[in-house]
Amino acid sequence: MLNFFWILTDDLITILPFAFLCFYPLKGYSRFSVKKTVLLTSLVVAATSTADALVMTFFSERTNDREILSVLGNVVYITAVILCYAWCVYAIKAIWQKKVFVFLFVLCGALFSVVLSNFFLGMSPTAEGQLFFANCDTVIYRAVSECIVIPLLCLFFGSLYLPIERNIDKKELTILNVPMVTLFVILFIIFTFLETEGLYTNPKESLLYFGILTMLFILYTVMFRICRLIRDRQTASEKLIQSQYQMNIRDEQYRRICENIEGVRRQRHDMRHHMTALRCFLENGDTKKAVEYLDQYLGNCQNQTIMIYSKHPVINMIVSHYAELARERKIPLSVHIQFSDELSPDKLAIENVDISVLLGNLLENAINAASKLPVSERDIKLNILQQGNMLAVTVDNSFNGEVLQKDGAYLSTKPGHSGLGLSSLMDIAEKYYGGTEFRHVNHTFYSSIMLKLD
Repeated sequence: MLNFFWILTDDLITILPFAFLCFYPLKGYSRFSVKKTVLLTSLVVAATSTADALVMTFFSERTNDREILSVLGNVVYITAVILCYAWCVYAIKAIWQKKVFVFLFVLCGALFSVVLSNFFLGMSPTAEGQLFFANCDTVIYRAVSECIVIPLLCLFFGSLYLPIERNIDKKELTILNVPMVTLFVILFIIFTFLETEGLYTNPKESLLYFGILTMLFILYTVMFRICRLIRDRQTASEKLIQSQYQMNIRDEQYRRICENIEGVRRQRHDMRHHMTALRCFLENGDTKKAVEYLDQYLGNCQNQTIMIYSKHPVINMIVSHYAELARERKIPLSVHIQFSDELSPDKLAIENVDISVLLGNLLENAINAASKLPVSERDIKLNILQQGNMLAVTVDNSFNGEVLQKDGAYLSTKPGHSGLGLSSLMDIAEKYYGGTEFRHVNHTFYSSIMLKLD
């Protein structure tokens, strides 16, 4: 009974912390709630540890061969650990390459912790006939070794892996998994067949073993640091391209505004000539020609009238600009803008630059996509709705049904573009504590942006 207690305690101390550690770098991919995940993981670890303790207690009462019991104990323990980690694999919904890397890394850390405790245990050998894996010293050394290993793993994941975790693709993860699988096989062999005293009595084995672990840790540290530097440089380059892209949008909008202003100036300049012509017609009593001339003038003015879509000057300017562009390309554009009575549109708590980029990206993408269809199939719907302290901007547009996606994210179909417009929209939504949603159904693309106004 005493052996069962110590074996069970040893298993719980060894497996449970590392099982929970698996969820740390993958906390955003859990299949269940935190409370349910903790409860189910604890039950799985408790069940496998109890089974391991029962099996080892059964065999320890029937043989005193330490070598046989050592190998058998390690095999049964590894089986229990793999079952626990199989549960962790199921409880996480990330891609398998990501799960394999994290679980193997944590598993190697757990094996390293066990062998490290065995190294310490070898310095104070047990009495003759006493099971080295079933006593108080084992539990103490396990706890000490975990206090060394677990903080190092948390530091590794927190400072090196998590900052670039979402930027590592499947191919890169597959490459990263190769040394992890190799290391796991090596550790499994060492952990299963190496006697506890071997690490202490043979310094060369100890140095080789710990050297392998140290070199691997340094290797992954360097690899992730390089990946982070590459990603930072790529992000800086993308932001530069985004800034240039936004500047191009604003330049085009400014050009259109200047054209409208110049048109108004020409109208005012020409007004004197029109009035002179009308006066001449009226002085000669030719009212019919005066009416025809006036109708022609009003018709030209109507074609140059800027529509009023919103009291917000920037919103009205952007929508007017793209509405004119849509008319030029024969694309029907319906606009619905609604603000509550409590909020004055001209006092909207969103920077004009962000409004310009947001609407510019959405409408430009929609017009470019709809332009690829026959005239009869083109359609764009813009909705800007404010409810409480939230502002919703949606654009639904027809398109040819061709999309490019990577890991669920939409990419640009333009040659040489990578979807930076959508990335810019997500940055703006994050800035205002909102969110984005992009999806398509058949030949209609739906874009939705939510922004918090205070």
